[in-house]
Amino acid sequence: MTEWNCCPRAKPRNLAKGGRRELGELIVRDSVVQLFRGAGFRPARSSAIILWESSFKPLNFSVQSPFAAYIQHIGQELQYFKSGTNSQCSTHSGDSVESESSSKISSVEEETSTSTTNYYINSNKENVAVVHNEKTCKVTVRHLTHKSSDREVLEALRTVVTPGNPYEKYRLIHRVGVGASGTVYAAKCRHTGRTVAVKRIAFKSQHKKDMLVTEIKVMKQFRHHALVNFIEAFLVDENDLWVVMDYLEGGNLTDVVVKTILDEGQIAAVLKECLLALNFLHCHGIIHRDIKSDNVLLGMDGSVKLTDFGFCAEIEHGANRATMVGTPYWMAPEIANKRRYNYKVDIWSLGIMALEMVDGEPPYLQETPIKAIHLIAQIGKPEVKRRSQMSPEFVHFLDRCLCVRPDLRADTEELLAHPFIAQARPLTHLIPYIKAVKQFKR
Repeated sequence: MTEWNCCPRAKPRNLAKGGRRELGELIVRDSVVQLFRGAGFRPARSSAIILWESSFKPLNFSVQSPFAAYIQHIGQELQYFKSGTNSQCSTHSGDSVESESSSKISSVEEETSTSTTNYYINSNKENVAVVHNEKTCKVTVRHLTHKSSDREVLEALRTVVTPGNPYEKYRLIHRVGVGASGTVYAAKCRHTGRTVAVKRIAFKSQHKKDMLVTEIKVMKQFRHHALVNFIEAFLVDENDLWVVMDYLEGGNLTDVVVKTILDEGQIAAVLKECLLALNFLHCHGIIHRDIKSDNVLLGMDGSVKLTDFGFCAEIEHGANRATMVGTPYWMAPEIANKRRYNYKVDIWSLGIMALEMVDGEPPYLQETPIKAIHLIAQIGKPEVKRRSQMSPEFVHFLDRCLCVRPDLRADTEELLAHPFIAQARPLTHLIPYIKAVKQFKR
């Protein structure tokens, strides 16, 4: 099922054109002053999406005209349903395209008779050949990958959870936040007194259960100081899933980016930690595929940790992926153009996040997600609005991240040795900003 998960967005603020005001030791954006007056809104951000896994026919959008293609797609679907009422074709059932397709496509020749003509379908993994009156027309169809059943996913989940009752080990203190997949609580371990984060998820109601299992497996297998580390997980009554993780009281980087203005040394400090995390993942054959400020968490000690591994994918050295996933505004051009890609997509997204820390928002945030994908595919590297105000080292760092050709784009090793990252301040310099944002939110 195609998942946009887009909430209605308030009119975005052009923070790139916004002024600055002094507030104590911090420089904040003018929009924060409006926030105190009750007139400001945080720009809503699109959740990560998976495209091209719809129960309907594939959306054939072209880079030149995505909207026209979308209208054409809707027309095709209306015609499809209309024709379905006048024939014995089965309609779509549930959210699986496989159920219908499997009834129409066979791996061997099939023959069906009508009163006047004979038809048969000859198929392989890539093509369907429909023979009618000895005239053959080949139609390219999507190769359907196996989709795990809920029972298979549940069995996979049982292999990574801890048996027992989580209430006997953890005491929930207060709710930290509510996300698309569940509610996050601060909790205390009854045995050690350690404060942890507990994400409680209604497992049976999740549309992408396999993504949850992927996230837990990645977190359980890989530990690093710049990653939000997994502690354990519990499954109660096959539905109440508890994922216990490191607790970072400072919240996510997005709040700091939207409400304050970081200097280059602080930006470099954040990017350095993210690069260390990505270097670790890439060296272990893992692509994150959803790098953005929402997925970077901050501790009250200034620590910076990468989180949200639901879109992670394993990739062998020299191999490429093809699945179109990610959040549109941070998406690399090769994904937007539906080309095969590798770990370099994380580098592009990191460069966009660097721009986000400068401007307060990623490029094209004022556009709809599909328009943003179109612009990324068509234009490639976005405009760097404050280029003249940046140091040469920062400009060059962005150029190396935002190279449209993946083979020419930098990797984590090069960027960790970059002169701009060498300017990174100690992480403790982030503490006043993290505290100020928490004060703003109160």
